[in-house]
Amino acid sequence: MKKNLLLPALFALGAISTALPALAETFSANGVKELSIKASGDLVNARRLAREQAEKDAVASVLRMKLSANLNDPKVKNAVEELRKQLADNLRTSFLAEGDILTARTVLNVESNQFLDMTRSYGLGSKLASGGAKVLFLIDEYYGVGTRLDPSKPLLTEIDYSHDKSSMSDRSSASSSARSASSSSASAAKGSFAAASSDKAAYAASSASSVAARDRTSFAGSDKASFSGSDRAALAVQDGYGGAAAGARNSQASGSRETSVAGARDTQFAGAQKSAVAASSSSQAAVSASYSSASAAKSASSASHSEKQNDIQRQNDVVNLKVRQVFAGIDNAKPAEAEASLINQKLQQVVSEFGLSFTDERDFRVEAGRRLTISDITRMQKFDSYLQKAASGNYKARYVVYGQATMHSEGMSPSGQVQCSGQLALTSSDVDTGEGFASGTIPKRAVGTSDQDCRANLADALARSLADTIGTKAQRDLLQATTLGAPYLVQVYSPQRVPGKLRREFERRVQELTGVVEFGEGDNATDELRSWKVVAKGNFSSQVNDLVDEYIEADNSAFRNGRFERRGNRLLFCIEGKCPEQI
Repeated sequence: MKKNLLLPALFALGAISTALPALAETFSANGVKELSIKASGDLVNARRLAREQAEKDAVASVLRMKLSANLNDPKVKNAVEELRKQLADNLRTSFLAEGDILTARTVLNVESNQFLDMTRSYGLGSKLASGGAKVLFLIDEYYGVGTRLDPSKPLLTEIDYSHDKSSMSDRSSASSSARSASSSSASAAKGSFAAASSDKAAYAASSASSVAARDRTSFAGSDKASFSGSDRAALAVQDGYGGAAAGARNSQASGSRETSVAGARDTQFAGAQKSAVAASSSSQAAVSASYSSASAAKSASSASHSEKQNDIQRQNDVVNLKVRQVFAGIDNAKPAEAEASLINQKLQQVVSEFGLSFTDERDFRVEAGRRLTISDITRMQKFDSYLQKAASGNYKARYVVYGQATMHSEGMSPSGQVQCSGQLALTSSDVDTGEGFASGTIPKRAVGTSDQDCRANLADALARSLADTIGTKAQRDLLQATTLGAPYLVQVYSPQRVPGKLRREFERRVQELTGVVEFGEGDNATDELRSWKVVAKGNFSSQVNDLVDEYIEADNSAFRNGRFERRGNRLLFCIEGKCPEQI
């Protein structure tokens, strides 16, 4: 979650020239008072009393809405009158009289840092809360020389121009035709006669068509004949003298003849054109007779014709224009070395004036022998690990602020002083919750006797504005935490299973701790991890630590190896030793 919240804001740091939301905040509130004119004595006195009460009501509304102050607290009641006097220039009152009733309406508008400074001076801010506003500033500085050239006006303009006024004409024609015919005949012997005929014609035209013609003829003939013969005779003779004679003859003959003739002819033609006219005709006749012979005849013919004509005229008038412009470059700022960074040095001097405690980054972002820039941190996505690191060791920061400052020297002014300008883009995070804190861009200008003097003055202005922005937001949040409570996540962890008896007893005892405002179950409970969401005021974290120590140090304790760890607003009780890095 931390990474997702910080990533978009850190990417925005690269676009220093992009305007971000203004950081200054204005506290606004309304106050109303109604009273009787007669009971007040006269109209003049009534107006005075009504205005005072309406102004106090407006001041009290800001304390209640913005700082969650307890208006019944005697310290707050006494401060309201003093704040009303100090904020006289920020109060505007109007009156409305209806009969005996006079109504006063007051509107209060005041800058948040001005108002918080006043509340601290009257003892409404908690010194302990202010001491807890430790901030770790990670600021990169870039310094360059400004140019007097107007970045909105191009240094060079190149124009590419072409004009096509060509024309085209096409006049052409084409035609084609085709014809085909076929015929056949047959004969047979049959005793009937019939005749039939048909005649068909068709015509068609289209903008695109095709034509084909084919002439195909085939014939076949067969002649077969066969014959056979047989001659057989026998003779017997007997006379009366006892003489006899006999004779016989047998003769056979056969023959056959077969003749066949076949032939074929096939001719084809095809054509296509864009525009076509086609015509076809077909006639057919058949005659048959069934007597001793029959005959039939068929003939067919077709013809087609097509013609294409083109008449195209085209005129072009096309203009192409390309323009390339080169503008004055103003991004010439170079990164400053850590020891030459002026803003960080100024922050260390001024943050206490805005209720903050400075945390020196020292070697916080030094890795592999080099100091990572904000761009490196963005690219390497080290947000989660840096938040954890900021809460540990000697840092113990409550807020982490990332910033990129770009400063330019702008030459001499008419009075002979050196001018310079700069802007600081920032984003920040609450170390305890991992949520985004404040973000935006701070623009400033300065003058000096030299480039270095101007830059020092500019760094001081940027540092003070940054400290004011973070300090105002931090004091407001810390004061609200003091009066309304801060959010916590209390967790019990075991790599095996959290015992049911411990879970129920620990939940009850945490709920009974002093300062608990709200208590509820956490998300995604498992056998190994139990969580509770708590909103609590005061020293709630220390009380949970003491409670865990009771379980660890009890006689014959089953949790003597347990550990308590605080990770931001997460309070962990790991019953079997050191808590894992990831839970």
